[in-house]
Amino acid sequence: MLALYNYRGLIWNFVKRDISSKYVGSLLGFYWSVINPIIMLLVYFVVFGLFLKARLPGNDSVWDFALYFSAGFLPWAAFSESVMRASRSIVDNKNYIKKVPFPSEIFPVYTILSEFVNLLIGLAIFMVLFVILKGMPSIYIVLLPIGIILQMMFTLSLSLVFSSATVFFRDTPQILGSLFMIWFWGTPIVYTINVIPESVRWIAYLNPAYYMLEIYRAMLFYGRFPELDKLLPFLMFSIIFLFFSIIIFQKTKRGFSELL
Repeated sequence: MLALYNYRGLIWNFVKRDISSKYVGSLLGFYWSVINPIIMLLVYFVVFGLFLKARLPGNDSVWDFALYFSAGFLPWAAFSESVMRASRSIVDNKNYIKKVPFPSEIFPVYTILSEFVNLLIGLAIFMVLFVILKGMPSIYIVLLPIGIILQMMFTLSLSLVFSSATVFFRDTPQILGSLFMIWFWGTPIVYTINVIPESVRWIAYLNPAYYMLEIYRAMLFYGRFPELDKLLPFLMFSIIFLFFSIIIFQKTKRGFSELL
């Protein structure tokens, strides 16, 4: 994995190509990367704030639930889309792997980076809405890169495993789509963890995504440093998962060229 640093220029070229290919032939081009998140967030604010009148426990604010939801949904969307797309990245780029001698890890890595560009745009738009609705954010917003780096580590760990799994079992992306749908509703995104009965709340505490989203919400919504009982477990999950995923990928990639 450290060898990827030597290919940073190539990875960045792949990222730029991936982003530009999404909007090739369109009139507004890259501006859609900004327009789409704006529309999406505005829809959430109107639906949750005005139509459903969703409220956080003990909070009568019209907009706070929409902010709470968005602070969790934006990183979740980047995470799930990254893993889903990365799971196909090796197979989709099989011609490169069979003909060009460079690390196959490049493909899930550039896919993740491409999606995280969208995350950064979404977070910037979120902050604009936050300032409009609630005023200036807390100073802890400067620590947001901590959450982003940890999320990238966790995302890369799953991406390496599932991108290699797809080479051996081509139905992996379809299975992932179903699993992520279940995972989404099993994670406190559109509800708070207090909704879950205490007798089964321990299940949520086994969910790495719960800690990931709480880290983001602490800095984006609550304006505080992430609680250590959220930060440390997610750090542990990210390091352990990434360590074993690298081992799995290194062992399985030897057979890629024969199966692709």
